[in-house]
Order: sequence, then C-alpha cells, then structure tokens
Amino acid sequence: MRQIIATTILALTIAIAPVAKAQQADNQTMQAVEAMVAKWTQAVNQGDSKTASSFFTSDAFGIDVYGRTSGVQMGELTKKVHDMGIDLTNKVNDVRSLASGQVLLASGTFSVSYRNNPNLKPGDTVTGNWMRVLVKEGSDWKIAAQSLTRQAPAMPSATTGSNSTNK
Repeated sequence: MRQIIATTILALTIAIAPVAKAQQADNQTMQAVEAMVAKWTQAVNQGDSKTASSFFTSDAFGIDVYGRTSGVQMGELTKKVHDMGIDLTNKVNDVRSLASGQVLLASGTFSVSYRNNPNLKPGDTVTGNWMRVLVKEGSDWKIAAQSLTRQAPAMPSATTGSNSTNK
C-alpha cells in the first residue's frame, strides 16, 4: 500500500508539473531544503540511520546504484554505506515549488568516496546528480522519493585517433 501511495505521489507530481508551472522556490524554502540536505548528509556520513530515515515520509522510496529501497531498507542502507567508510557531500542546485507550495522538486549534485567499498579503490571519488520530491509534513519538508545517478566517465573525443573517411 505504501508503495502505491509513493508511486501515486510521484506520478501526480510529474503530471501536475506542467499545469502548476513550477516556479523557483523562494529563498526561505531554498534555505530550508539546503539545511535538510546538509543534516541528512551528516546523518548518512555518521551512520545514524534513525536520523537519516527521519527525513523521509513513511512511504518514501529511493532509487540509486544499490537498487530500489524503501522503509526499513533505507535505514539499513545508511548503516551499510557507513560501514564502507562513506564520505558523502551534496549540493542543492535547484528547488522548484509545485502544487501550491506543498510539493517541491529539488535537484543537485553529489560526490562520494569510500574507505572500504569492494567496488571502488580507496580514495576514488564518484560524482553524480540527485533529484528529490519533497512534501510538506507539518512545518517540515520530507523526502517522498529520491533518485541518485552516478555521472558517467567522460567519453573519449570522437576525433581522437579517428580513422574517419569524412574529410
């Protein structure tokens, strides 16, 4: 049932975006989102799954390199990445207000490295982009859905070493 609610929220957000004509959020809202993202990032880096989970709605879900997570899995993921020695940073680039200010669409960038991740060399840094759908719960903004996408390595130039027949 929670999955249906979260999926419905995300679908409605996307559906009403053109109608609502998303507007850049005001400075106060932008600052609130930046503070929330900073506190969530700190909780993840410290392995504080209880605090990290408190920034999500009860039916929230996330999609990232580890797959789709929701509920208790989100807290478990916080502990897992902490045990791998995560060092995460996040930057908020854009916050748009939807649905009369009750829903926000936020996006930004992240950078992450690990001291003990079997899939990465120690010290290697991975960068990427994130997007979050935030909903107002009382006076707080909560994450209803998030997606984190790694940045692909730069592609080699098409002209470098090319045997192109177009001259």
